[in-house]
Amino acid sequence: MAKKTLKEGRKKHFNVQAGKLYEIKDGKAVKKNKSCPRCKNTMAKAQNREFCGSCGYTVIAKNE
Repeated sequence: MAKKTLKEGRKKHFNVQAGKLYEIKDGKAVKKNKSCPRCKNTMAKAQNREFCGSCGYTVIAKNE
């Protein structure tokens, strides 16, 4: 069987490291990112907004 190759321009999937999502305060693990008010999943951060990948909820940061 032939070995699969990635098409040009596609990225490999990678595992998210837990150290990037959580920090330890007072001996407990605390999420760095906010959780979505609609579906309670963790929201992702972009340049000027935070969004939920599951339900599409978006919060745009105010320019100060």
